[in-house]
Order: sequence, then structure tokens, then C-alpha cells
Amino acid sequence: MILKYENDVLDEEHASGHFYHVCQGQIQEQEIMVPPPDEPYECPTCGVDLETEDFFLAQQRGWS
Repeated sequence: MILKYENDVLDEEHASGHFYHVCQGQIQEQEIMVPPPDEPYECPTCGVDLETEDFFLAQQRGWS
């Protein structure tokens, strides 16, 4: 489990939902944005690379 996706159907301002990185078993409080296809998000703590596809998988499943 690397990404957590939350979506509040009543939150029209953030209709695409919210993504949070799960780093070393802890859900990070800071929301992360979907990175551009050619620039994966790299966690400065654990070093995992999160690519655009990972975010879309998390969105479909709720967790990825």
C-alpha cells in the first residue's frame, strides 16, 4: 500500500479527490498531487517513485 485515495462526493471544489502517500506504514498528512507523466513523485523519506499510473490505480481502487 503506497497511495491512499479519498473522495468526498459533496466536495465539488476537489472533485478529483485527494491522494496521500503511505510512507513506512504511516499515512502522510500532506496531500500530494498527480505528477506529470514524465516526472514521477519521489518520496524524500523512503525513496519510492510514484508515477501517474499509480495515482489512477489508487483512484480506481481507493488504495494502491
